Amino acid sequence: MAAYDLYKMTSDVKYPPEWVQLRREIEEWSRNYESPFNEIPCMTSNYQSLKNAIYIPIKLALGLKTINDIETWQVPKARRIFYEIREICEGVDPDDISKY
Repeated sequence: MAAYDLYKMTSDVKYPPEWVQLRREIEEWSRNYESPFNEIPCMTSNYQSLKNAIYIPIKLALGLKTINDIETWQVPKARRIFYEIREICEGVDPDDISKY
């Protein structure tokens, strides 16, 4: 096992398990998302930029200095924010970008 993999496994221990699960969902979605076009700011081919675009509204709404300061009771709101962003990005019709 690589040292980084071992670090990742042990570093998740200090975070709420609900946050670790949501963070993995965000990571997976960000890596697998394929934008129909890149003109809309929230849609990018760079998964790290997309992931950060999800984390910033979560941090703002929850008043967090860093995303990993999240507490268990804040995870449901973070999940709702992620699902809303995901719905917006996936629900965009490339032929009707006038509202964006």
